[in-house]
Amino acid sequence: MELTENNDLFYAIFNSAANGLIVLRPVYNKEIIEDFTILFCNIRIQKYFEVHAYKNLPFKDVFYQYKSTILIDKFAETLTSGIISNFEISFEIKEIQNWYRFTAEEKEGLLIVTIEDITEYKKKQTALATALAATEKQKRFYNSITNTTPDLVYVFDLNYNFTYANKALLTMWGKSAEDAIGKGLRDNGYEEWHAVMHEREIDEVVSKKKNIRGTVSFPHAELGRRVYDYIFAPVFNKQGEVEAVAGTTRDITEIKMAEEQQFLANRKIQESESRLKSMIHQTPSATLVLMGADFIIEEINKQMLALIGRGEEIIGMRLIDVLPELKGQYVWTQVQNVYNKGIPFDQTEVLVQHSRTGGMRDYYYNLAYRPLVENGKITGMIQVAVDVTEQVSARKKMEESENRFRALVNASSDFVYRMNADWTVMRSLETPDSYTDSDEAVSNWINSYIHPDDRETALRLISQSIHNKSIFDLEHRVLKADGTIGWNFSRVVPILDHDNTIIEWFGAASDITSQKEVQQIINESAENFRQLADLVPQIIWTSKVDGFIDYYNKRWYEYTGFDENEYGDSSWIPVLHPDDMELVKENWYKSIQTGNPYQLEFRLKQAATGEYRWFLSKALPIKDSAGVIIKWFGTCTDIHEQKTVTEKLEILVSERTRELQRSNEDLQQFAHVASHDLKEPVRKIKTFISRLEDNLDGKLDESAKKFIDRIHVASDRMFNMIEGVLAYSKINADQQKPTLVDLKEVLKNIETDLEVPLQKAGGEIYYDDLPVLEGAQVLLYQLFYNLIYNSIKFARNDIPVKVKLSSKRIKEKDKESAVITVEDNGIGFDENQAQRIFETFTRLNSKDAYEGTGLGLSLCKKIVERHEGTITAEGKPSAGAVFTIVLPLKQEQNDI
Repeated sequence: MELTENNDLFYAIFNSAANGLIVLRPVYNKEIIEDFTILFCNIRIQKYFEVHAYKNLPFKDVFYQYKSTILIDKFAETLTSGIISNFEISFEIKEIQNWYRFTAEEKEGLLIVTIEDITEYKKKQTALATALAATEKQKRFYNSITNTTPDLVYVFDLNYNFTYANKALLTMWGKSAEDAIGKGLRDNGYEEWHAVMHEREIDEVVSKKKNIRGTVSFPHAELGRRVYDYIFAPVFNKQGEVEAVAGTTRDITEIKMAEEQQFLANRKIQESESRLKSMIHQTPSATLVLMGADFIIEEINKQMLALIGRGEEIIGMRLIDVLPELKGQYVWTQVQNVYNKGIPFDQTEVLVQHSRTGGMRDYYYNLAYRPLVENGKITGMIQVAVDVTEQVSARKKMEESENRFRALVNASSDFVYRMNADWTVMRSLETPDSYTDSDEAVSNWINSYIHPDDRETALRLISQSIHNKSIFDLEHRVLKADGTIGWNFSRVVPILDHDNTIIEWFGAASDITSQKEVQQIINESAENFRQLADLVPQIIWTSKVDGFIDYYNKRWYEYTGFDENEYGDSSWIPVLHPDDMELVKENWYKSIQTGNPYQLEFRLKQAATGEYRWFLSKALPIKDSAGVIIKWFGTCTDIHEQKTVTEKLEILVSERTRELQRSNEDLQQFAHVASHDLKEPVRKIKTFISRLEDNLDGKLDESAKKFIDRIHVASDRMFNMIEGVLAYSKINADQQKPTLVDLKEVLKNIETDLEVPLQKAGGEIYYDDLPVLEGAQVLLYQLFYNLIYNSIKFARNDIPVKVKLSSKRIKEKDKESAVITVEDNGIGFDENQAQRIFETFTRLNSKDAYEGTGLGLSLCKKIVERHEGTITAEGKPSAGAVFTIVLPLKQEQNDI
């Protein structure tokens, strides 16, 4: 405590110190230092940290803005260990980063802390590190370009000595840099002519100060002799004089499959930036330098500008602004990976979709991306691209062609093989080998695989094909692997060079053993067919696919008297009746064209009598397993007797039909007259009953009133019955021309006419999307009126009537029809009564419970049939009924 006894002296010394000083007393919590109390704090500390009130205050409260927790831990460690501690730490004061060096020492239980402001020192240190890093960056930048490119990059001095050679060139020479740099062309393995040529070119570059370009061939240490494309470019000093010659050499032996991009490099690190630009612009590869997270285009050569399709105005722009179409593409992801993760990217034939000439299209590039690293941080990247679009397209076409060929070969069941030019060696391709289990070359193939009886023919045809350079075709027997004999069809094609010389032969052998066996069976079957056909009394014939008759049985020749060698059209046209000729030709050749069965009656002249007899001719197409017609089989049956009888019957039927028609007309006339005459007495009965009821008004008891009501009901029923009979009898008599009928309009009229019954029954009609079709409007109105009125009439008690009409279109046998359903919620009927309800005078319910004549639905059926349609009914007791009507949209007949 003696340090604090003379306060004035202590403070004078304390505040005169060049550094900040502070004296701290530890604050314990169960033997653990948790804070310090500030005893003294000199003026420099107060200026450093803007401390004003501090005396006997906790350190944590006063220095809370300055990482007090870290400092307390450091101070506690020093006090506990007794070892002087030194450490540096930075604080942000007024938004400026400041650095301080702390020295802490224990004295008599107190902690004396000295604090030195080292901010300026740190700034200078950082600036120095930055300058060194920039220099190192230029060096790395230079080396990154020259040593990552597959191009050969080098620099000559004016004495033709190499002053620089990149890794690719050293690898090609098979030398180290120590062995090669500083030496001339001859010392590095160049032949005399090669060295002289390059020395002259170096002199030309120096004198003319212009690039030169050439092509040369020389050996590579590992790959052997290669062909190279090279460029020599002048390197200028600050005075504009050529001080060196830089060169790049590119391997163009396999240029179309090139996988690497080249960068040019500069010779001296101190001039790396200017030289880098020169080399970038002189390299034949498209090169681009991007900087920063926004990928700003810092440098780009003409080749890359040509690939992008832009000019130098894009320098300084973001790459994504120049090529916005890259966003979301695979290549853009790789660009981001190079910058964000430092992952180099090398890949050939990368698909990039962009607009080079105004329209989007696919391009393929060999790409190499390298990150640029500064102080361990990626600051940009170098990109090199080689356009290989044409090569990729050509290769893909070749691959597609080869794949199709291989697919064809592998899909084929044939044995596919190659022969050398003189047929002495056979090699199988990738198909299953029907001759041998080995893909090795076979030299004795003809003795091994061709039956002895066919070898002489095979050798003769082979000799002819070699001499004439023509295709070889032969059906021959083969010795199979299991020792059995089969049949093969071999076809071999010569492959010729541009001098018309045979290079090799390409062949295929098909196993036709089963075809041969089938052909034998067919031949035997054909003979059996002919024998059987000659036994039947009908004329039997066959024709080719085009209708040419190629076979008749004996019956034909017996009937026509023709020679047995006569076939074809000329064999049947002369014996046709002249009146039937055009009809037969038209129908027969129509069947040939369409493939439909042929059937026709016509007359043929009999040779023995000279008379024409009637025949029924039928023909069916014979098809293979694929459904392709391969032949026609036909018959001609003599129907002369039946035809004569039929004609007589047709005359008789015609006469009876006319009589029946007259009878029907008489019956219709009678029904009309009878109905008219019957209505008159019924009308009088109703009139006189009404008068009787008026005269006896108030004088009739209940029984008499019931009797009179029953007379009214019976007379009304009789009147409706007569009307129904009259309508039913007239339905077939009145023909009408079909017109377009809109069923929605028909339903609107029916709603109006049935307004009163609907209101009484509390009913509603629902319909929508009903079709427009051809028909008789009056009859279609009557059809749907009867159906809807039927639904109202047969409603359930205390349940409002609901009638729903809906429709859909169907197409059957090229004929379009409308399917219309009429559905109600009425009393319904038993399913077994579905057919009976359409019969005349049929009633399924008591006439006392439900009024009606029993003619309504039979009338509906007649109307539908008149329109070439159908009507069916479905129902369940107390669950309603559904009527389904199918009507064609277009009427084929002129009258309905």
